[in-house]
Amino acid sequence: MRPILLDLPLAGGLHLRLPAYGTFLVLGMLAAVWVSGRHGRHLGLRRADAFDLGLWLLAGGVLGAHLLHIALHPGLYFAGGSGTGLKQAASLWRGGLVYYGGLAGGGAALWLWGRRRGLPLIDLFDFVAPLGALGLSVTRVGCFLNGCCYGIPSRLPWAVTFPPGSLAQRRQMELGLIASGGAALPVHPVQLYEFAAALIFFLVLWYRFPKRRYAGEVVAAFGILYGSWRLIAEALRADHPGWRPDVFGVTANQWLSLILIAVAGTGWWVSRRAARAPISSQAR
Repeated sequence: MRPILLDLPLAGGLHLRLPAYGTFLVLGMLAAVWVSGRHGRHLGLRRADAFDLGLWLLAGGVLGAHLLHIALHPGLYFAGGSGTGLKQAASLWRGGLVYYGGLAGGGAALWLWGRRRGLPLIDLFDFVAPLGALGLSVTRVGCFLNGCCYGIPSRLPWAVTFPPGSLAQRRQMELGLIASGGAALPVHPVQLYEFAAALIFFLVLWYRFPKRRYAGEVVAAFGILYGSWRLIAEALRADHPGWRPDVFGVTANQWLSLILIAVAGTGWWVSRRAARAPISSQAR
């Protein structure tokens, strides 16, 4: 765990701090933009267009992801009053993002950007689906270093132990799983599981995009793949408020996963029935 990658002392007692979560969030965005430079030629987009779209998606995605985190975990922000809550809500560098909120916010930004460019929304969704998987994969490394999105206790040989003061260790003390100030129990490295899963999704979807048979095929595949994975991952995570070692309930993110799978499955069926040729194979 290394929440601060760099802490450089400056004059006047100031410090230049480079947070792991924020750094890998930006690296994920840059990786997606770099890949989209080649990826975008299938839609007739220039590299400058891809970079512009990346900025829109980053702004909309981060805003949507943070707003959903605040809605799902208001106690983390407003326990000390509204003034403290607003200050905590503005501290994006500390984390506090929910990927499903990012999908919604990014989707809204994509719709606005596509309207300005006159590009069909379904083709743009196909275009950004692999990029979203790549950005998620890189960002989860930042989650691991930050200590958020931690897993449930595990005896598996690859389980990881977060240090005293970490979110996982404090949560285990609150639940009485360890003594006050005691060492944390080893937990599933769910962040690294998702890093690997999202990277596989990216490779599959990136390979499939130029070969898609109809518009909507790639984004539907992403929705089904990620929704199914998140159902499993949520069962291995201990960072949601209702988690207890002896109780398993359906989490908010699992409900959202079921909705995503249903919407993506319906979209796949409708798109396949419509069989509209992708924009890359149409005359523009």
